[in-house]
Amino acid sequence: MKKYEGLILILALVFLLRLPSWYEPYWYGDEGIYLVLGQGLRQGLVWYRDLHDNKPPLLYLLAAIAGNVFYFRLILTIWFGATVVLFFKLMQWLLPKSPRAWYIATLALVGLTTVFEGNIANAEIFMALPTLIGMWLVLTGKQRFKAGVWFSLSALFKVPAAFDFAAAWASLKGLPAKTLAAVGLIVPILLTLVYYAVVGGFTPYLRSALLQNVGYLSSWGGSNQGLLLRAAGLTIGLIVFWILAAKWRLEAKFKLIVAWFLLALFGALLSARPYPHYLIQPAIPAAILLGWWWSASWRIKKILVALGFVAVASYLAVGFWQYPVLDYYQNFLSYAFGQRERLAYWRYFDERVPQTYALADYLKQTTLSSDRVFIWGDEPMVYALARRLPPGRYTVAYHIVDFDGYQETLNALELNPPKVVIIPTYEERPFPGLKEKITKDYVYVTQIDQALIYRKLNGDSTKTN
Repeated sequence: MKKYEGLILILALVFLLRLPSWYEPYWYGDEGIYLVLGQGLRQGLVWYRDLHDNKPPLLYLLAAIAGNVFYFRLILTIWFGATVVLFFKLMQWLLPKSPRAWYIATLALVGLTTVFEGNIANAEIFMALPTLIGMWLVLTGKQRFKAGVWFSLSALFKVPAAFDFAAAWASLKGLPAKTLAAVGLIVPILLTLVYYAVVGGFTPYLRSALLQNVGYLSSWGGSNQGLLLRAAGLTIGLIVFWILAAKWRLEAKFKLIVAWFLLALFGALLSARPYPHYLIQPAIPAAILLGWWWSASWRIKKILVALGFVAVASYLAVGFWQYPVLDYYQNFLSYAFGQRERLAYWRYFDERVPQTYALADYLKQTTLSSDRVFIWGDEPMVYALARRLPPGRYTVAYHIVDFDGYQETLNALELNPPKVVIIPTYEERPFPGLKEKITKDYVYVTQIDQALIYRKLNGDSTKTN
């Protein structure tokens, strides 16, 4: 037991850092979308065909298992705990003679993921575990096919995990090993394609989870010029490093970790979007490299310093947003010790949280669980909290706007008439034809906070059981 005292203390720290996330309200929009898709699966709907989002399916599967925010965050805590244990074991294997490096690297992993929005159930934090398992199998020279399968599972959380696989694949020796790993990567993805072909969702799955992400890369900055520049920088960086590695005869496992960091960083920078959780992907190899410093030669330290400059320059160039870590924990402690009321605690996350709960309560009291409701706005947490589904594929207004889904949504309003339509007063984006539809088939009944409520004509209020 004494052998693992340090790891146990780190896991206790992980628990303490994650505990506040169990008490968060329904507020984070992307989690709302994941939970709505999870709810849709429970009701027999097919993702991408019946409910839209642009990520691969494993994140939605976890959301379906969780069912609500609390269990989603609980799963994340356990999942990340397993990630920390595996990371620690990997550090013991990589640097067996440097116990200090094991703890520094593992603490760096915990710290970086916390700073980079890791308490939220996003794909990047979940894909760390299968990526580490794949890397472990590659580094230890075991089960190339299984390594590819684990990387595939990581990519089925989010596509940029393919860059982690690219680093591992490039390190393999010989065509048979490379082929086995590639087959392992491809098979699970092919199985998902077969599944969606069988259930009638092949085209929307291919389009939503894969092809639409191509346009996503240029949608933030307006062009792919920046992406090409980043790709050129990655290529030059890898070439320079490989020349130095050959000249200085650096060990293979260090070369793999450096290539992993550079490719993972490129994956995080693909769209140049400033969301901090993107940085969780390169944070994993970055933490390993931080641990490596303590037993490194001066040549390796030069490389590590250069990589540090690359990381900082990339961070500043994109202008990543900062997650307010200290304020987050202060808000929780104030609430836990009775110094802050619940509404103030909720409003720390988003001023609209009380409205979300009020709308969800109204929907639970006045509609059946089988009734559809429609919200013209970016309020997926209302659907998730009320356990109600939209009439069509889109759970947020920005999806309707981005994919020109106005007519499709109007058709859905005809095919699956929602019992209630909710329109926030602050929603200013036009929806051609929606006003006419509401005027014809709905009647205004009340306003909750800043949301106008319309009920379908002849739509009786029915309380759920």
